[in-house]
Amino acid sequence: MNYDLSIQEERRSFIRRANSLLKKQRGNVCLKDESNRTLNQNSYIHILCRIMAVQTGVTEAYAKQVYFKELANPLLFVTVSKDKVTGQTVRYYRSTRDLTIPEMRRAIAGFRQWASENGYYLPEAVIADDGSMSFASEHDKEAYHQALIQTSKMEQYI
Repeated sequence: MNYDLSIQEERRSFIRRANSLLKKQRGNVCLKDESNRTLNQNSYIHILCRIMAVQTGVTEAYAKQVYFKELANPLLFVTVSKDKVTGQTVRYYRSTRDLTIPEMRRAIAGFRQWASENGYYLPEAVIADDGSMSFASEHDKEAYHQALIQTSKMEQYI
């Protein structure tokens, strides 16, 4: 069973389950910490958001919030609830810093898939076990470098 300890209800469930197992006083329990996303995963998603921003003419922040989180990965990032005071529906966005490595991997794949389905190309990177990052092909590397050139040109006008 997996518990996201950043969510209060899941913390409660975890404590109930742990207490239940402690009462039985038998069996083996394996606890595994799924650490948060890596710095290279974080760097890569910022590269992809920057490339998407250049291709669509929006800011990197907009590309990350709307395209990456809201449209490509709403189940991972978006929580909808009602404001207790006003009664209005409010959307909350989870931070990428709270994602585990597998969740970030799924989010990146989901973003690349969403972009492809909408006519945009995002280069594929390979993140090795040692943390180093490279692009899957020369085409991907060239797409990345072209996006950097476009970004620096756009920044001249800001």
